[in-house]
Amino acid sequence: MTEEFENFNSIQQSSPVPLSVQDLQPKQYRSQANNTKKKTPLPSQTSKPPKDAVKLKPIEIPTHFTWALILTIFCFFIIGPCWALYKTFKLRQMIQRQELDAAERLSNKITSVLIVSTILGIFAWVVFLFCSVGLLITGKLLDAKVV
Repeated sequence: MTEEFENFNSIQQSSPVPLSVQDLQPKQYRSQANNTKKKTPLPSQTSKPPKDAVKLKPIEIPTHFTWALILTIFCFFIIGPCWALYKTFKLRQMIQRQELDAAERLSNKITSVLIVSTILGIFAWVVFLFCSVGLLITGKLLDAKVV
């Protein structure tokens, strides 16, 4: 016993202990590791709608007639509002024929064109007002011989 504690700074082992991976795993995991068969995944269950199901559509599809008419009258960019005004008549015919999918898509296109036309029209009016005010101020300054 004194020989074991003689050299306290170094620990010596009499013989190495052989370890394997199987010795490290618990028994319950060994049985699962041996079972390497691939399990087929369960198919996902999806329910199909009944045959007599009806798709719900919006009750009211906006036609944007007044918006297109106002832009046609007041907007400098006249191509878009005129196209939208023409398409509102086509949209009303589609709604009467119960072509609701196509009518909804056309309504969305009309909305996009009218938004772009409104932005361009506002820009054109602002430019027109600034130019006309600038010309008026310049004319007054020329008349007063300030410039």
